[in-house]
Amino acid sequence: MNSTPAFLSGKPWFRQAWLVCLAAVFLAALTARMGFWQLSRAEEKRALQLAVEAQTALTPLREQDLLQDTTLWQHTHRRAALEGQWLSDKTVYLDNRVHHGQSGFWVMTPLRWAPGKVVWVQRGWVVRDARDATKAAPVMTPQSETVITGRIATGLSHMVELKKTESPAGSSGLKIQANLDLSQMQAMVSDKVTGLVIQTDADSEGLRRDWSLVGVGPEKNMAYAFQWFGLSALVTLLYVWFQWIGPLLHARKQSRTT
Repeated sequence: MNSTPAFLSGKPWFRQAWLVCLAAVFLAALTARMGFWQLSRAEEKRALQLAVEAQTALTPLREQDLLQDTTLWQHTHRRAALEGQWLSDKTVYLDNRVHHGQSGFWVMTPLRWAPGKVVWVQRGWVVRDARDATKAAPVMTPQSETVITGRIATGLSHMVELKKTESPAGSSGLKIQANLDLSQMQAMVSDKVTGLVIQTDADSEGLRRDWSLVGVGPEKNMAYAFQWFGLSALVTLLYVWFQWIGPLLHARKQSRTT
């Protein structure tokens, strides 16, 4: 028995037409599916954006709130107002952080906000020295009691590094690292690390704090979805034109000339 599908057993032009049709349907369906996937990602980011806005709209957490309920540290993006003492000798400069197109450092310093408790603070961004990569613009760290406001974060973004780039005693005296995770934060201090806060006060102490929430907005995914749907429509239009409209117009033109 001949197991060859019927559409492949006909004339060559017929088999070719079927193969072109299948390829066009596959490409149009695939690109449309990618468009719908991007729309779903946009919806997820829109929901995340609303959740972030809802958290930031709440009353800032105070020391007493965090002492009474430690689970509040899990409320990512919730605002917090803390008063404490900087542990300036533990300051870490996170390398290769770009801010508005400039290369520089994130300045990380632990703040003792209660007896035996510290929170690591992403204090701000500072530009790298143009002539010496181990130096940065001056940063002032108050030695007296300090009040900061910020938002709670789960962790820092991780930079790809070929090897550990830690410089505890460079020519500038800055402790420079590529990354800093929660386990390292705890190992560097004797107090208990309760969380991570990204400081959102106005620019001060030589630091810039105009942070942006990367990857939260749905706009990029909406743009990608538009591109995928446009590609799907283009595949469909090209197929219809070259397989149906074009040959039909050519046949009519031929019939008029004969």
